[in-house]
Amino acid sequence: MRYSIRHAFDADADTFWNVFFDADYNRVLFTEHLKFKLYHVLEFDRRADGVIVRRVECAPAVEVPAIARKIFGDATSYVEEGRFDPKAGRFTVDVRPKVGADRVQTRLEMRVEPRGERRIERIADIDNQVKVFGVGKVIEAFIENETRRTYDAAAEFTRKWLAEKT
Repeated sequence: MRYSIRHAFDADADTFWNVFFDADYNRVLFTEHLKFKLYHVLEFDRRADGVIVRRVECAPAVEVPAIARKIFGDATSYVEEGRFDPKAGRFTVDVRPKVGADRVQTRLEMRVEPRGERRIERIADIDNQVKVFGVGKVIEAFIENETRRTYDAAAEFTRKWLAEKT
């Protein structure tokens, strides 16, 4: 299942990406605003050429549907393995669930596009694939709904952060 999520922000691209990779912003976003059960940076490497490699372990506080619990249990944690290419202006991510990684795959590519002076649109193109006979589409729909809900809440927080901190 492929879909896109878009949000506008009052910032230029450099400001957006600097905030997006800021440790304090992410800590407050995930632990205080989104109320994740777990947010732990496993690796953060900003290379001389501007490339950023980031691995984060996360566990959102979500209620897993009964049909998914039968297959995967209550596990919601995952490792996000991302790479930001500053020349292309793209952040690509592979999401590896702690349980069921052989049956659940999520990949995303995020970019920003200018929408006027000091205004950008963040576009996240996401592809979820769940390979579970008979219920894969139901679980994909759940993942999409939760991803959209989380991105909407994060966008609201990000707008406030940008207004107050930049």
